Amino acid sequence: MATNKRTKNASNKQGKENTPQQAQKTVDKPANLVKEEKKSSLSTAKNEKKTPKKSSEKNKEPNIFQKMVGFFKGVQHELRKVTWLTKDELLKKSGVVAGIVGIFTLLVWVVDSGLGALAALFMNI
Repeated sequence: MATNKRTKNASNKQGKENTPQQAQKTVDKPANLVKEEKKSSLSTAKNEKKTPKKSSEKNKEPNIFQKMVGFFKGVQHELRKVTWLTKDELLKKSGVVAGIVGIFTLLVWVVDSGLGALAALFMNI
């Protein structure tokens, strides 16, 4: 392991030294940039000619059937993410909901009967 560290350090030291070839590359960079700019300006001119064709294709809105297919694919994708209950969990939680609904039904029935009797008492006076 020690030899690996030494070789890595040695290679890092070599990479930091500038050789004459590396110095020449750094000098040539501005000249290369000018050449690249000329190439890029030509390539952009070619791209400008193709751009209107692509933009007209992009502006086309998909028809209703394509939209519906996309919608159902999205629904299917989202349904895969859902964590579904097991049968036992479903029965327990459904029982809890049914119990709470029953309690509130009874409560509303009692209040309604009481208010109905009170209204009948005042109507007979």
